[in-house]
Amino acid sequence: MVIQAFCPAQTLVSLDRFVLRNPILHIASTVSRDIMTTLTTRNEIVKTKRIISSELTKMQKVFYDEEILQYYKDDNEEHLYWEQFDCLKNEEIDYSTFNKIIGLNHIDIDTFVNKLTAKLTELFQIVNALDFIIISHLKLDFFGNRDNKFKPLKNAYKKLEKIVGNTTFKEAFEIDINNLSDFVEILFWTSRYDPSVAEYIFLFDKDEQIQFHLCKYGNLHLTEYNKEQLTQDKLKELGWAIIEGQEFDNFTESGKIEGRKIKL
Repeated sequence: MVIQAFCPAQTLVSLDRFVLRNPILHIASTVSRDIMTTLTTRNEIVKTKRIISSELTKMQKVFYDEEILQYYKDDNEEHLYWEQFDCLKNEEIDYSTFNKIIGLNHIDIDTFVNKLTAKLTELFQIVNALDFIIISHLKLDFFGNRDNKFKPLKNAYKKLEKIVGNTTFKEAFEIDINNLSDFVEILFWTSRYDPSVAEYIFLFDKDEQIQFHLCKYGNLHLTEYNKEQLTQDKLKELGWAIIEGQEFDNFTESGKIEGRKIKL
């Protein structure tokens, strides 16, 4: 069951009973009153979104490792391993997929988030995708290495903390196209500079037509479900580059991402 409540900023926040019982996940959003961000649980998403559930299940089956599980068992922390693999035993359904890696060939990192947001907004409007779900492949914290003092990363985590009202969050977001820019900023800087966060943080449209995740190079790993609307020709017409073969970094000459630090 989902309970909806308004915080002082009059932003709709979605809480289920598990969240209300867990003070760590007690959610109070502080985004502006005319932009809606809904915080919900992973369980609520996979109960109602069968393609999303199937995609997470497939990913978790790939990442599941008996040897690593044994390490957790040896430390009497087996429950922590299973917490990450919350969709491992979910049912899978059949559907077709159309996969591409696309990028913008944009070399100015300081203006990249704004450019990416504009191009994504254009792309989503073409396929009539206006509402989205953000969820990671494993149940891991969206907050990673807070000790990394790289300014754009610090700012991204401050923005994320303001949205969730806490310094930890392992559940899911529901957003609309109007606050896409905040999450593009958060996902780009955290994916690029913080390998402590989940390797795959997906953005699905709510109708389960399309999904992507951002890699550390700022490229979109794009998947469409059951129907290909964004053909290579269409994407090129929209200004996207189709990436085939090895990916590389557009923002540095060396290809090395300075300041990328894992949390130890």
